[in-house]
Amino acid sequence: MNESGTSDGGGSGSDAPGADEAVDHLFSLPLDEFVAARNAAAKEAAAGGDAVGAARLRALTKPTVAAWVVNQVSRSHAAQVADLVALGDDLRAATEARDRARLTELDHERRRQVDALVTEVSRAGEVDGRAVSGEVLRRLGETLTAAVMDPGAGALVQAGRLTQALQYVGFGIVDESGETADVVSLSAEREARRGPGAGAGGAARAGGGTRGKRTEPARARTEQAPGDDAGTEHPGSDTDLAAAERDVAAAAAEIDRLEGRRDQAADVVREASDAVGPLDARLSALDEQIARLTAERDEVRGALDEARGVLAEAEEELAAIDRDLAAAEETAEEARRRRRAVRGRS
Repeated sequence: MNESGTSDGGGSGSDAPGADEAVDHLFSLPLDEFVAARNAAAKEAAAGGDAVGAARLRALTKPTVAAWVVNQVSRSHAAQVADLVALGDDLRAATEARDRARLTELDHERRRQVDALVTEVSRAGEVDGRAVSGEVLRRLGETLTAAVMDPGAGALVQAGRLTQALQYVGFGIVDESGETADVVSLSAEREARRGPGAGAGGAARAGGGTRGKRTEPARARTEQAPGDDAGTEHPGSDTDLAAAERDVAAAAAEIDRLEGRRDQAADVVREASDAVGPLDARLSALDEQIARLTAERDEVRGALDEARGVLAEAEEELAAIDRDLAAAEETAEEARRRRRAVRGRS
């Protein structure tokens, strides 16, 4: 699982709590808002001079759908999740004591509590307005089971910062890609300041350890899982089961990966739709403006043609008048000459 819980020498230790609060806020948001909010938070951190916090924020990975659902359920049902984690402590104590009756009782209780919480979410049909599929519900149940079976997984789930769902596979906890699970944290320094003995509860509140730190593996050989025969070994069965579990995990991870890609594609479609609407309206307005100007141009062109016709007729009439005027002037001049001639004879 991608994470950004490295301990960086740069930056100020006093910035870590604020960064932790920013991360908690990001993982509590609707899934579709995660990327935009993460980028805005990173930009704000950079503007505030916290280059390390900004880099860590930018490195945060958008949760898968299943991981986002687990994070929201861990927030909205914190008491029930805490009960499950505590049940895991009881299971491990019973395993240490090899109390098979107690193991059976606690395993039944584990199934009851996990099923009850998954059924509650299933009946609601949605988490924070987002519909949940059968596959996501299955991943929710697997992750809650992992929180019971492994103390590290319990801390991860309670932190509410998963980027992938978890699965208990008999020898430890893996994420949806089959890799050993980590948790997101921006403040390793804060964990260091908590000092030794903070325990799993501290990990749950702060969101886990640093990059490269892995969850505590389940005691697969010396401590049998609840309900297993503690005195019987089945050669090859653990290997076959683990391989089958990995195949199931890989298929489920592919489904969730595709759901994540679909969410991203839906985001692109929504953004494109938001852009298309105003542009389409602008184009329609321009088309109307072009049609109006075209009609106005045609009207002006008609008036111009008409005016040119009138001008041509007026010019022809003026030319005719000029010719008549010239002829009249010649006639008048001829009349004046005759008058002078008559006056000379008398």
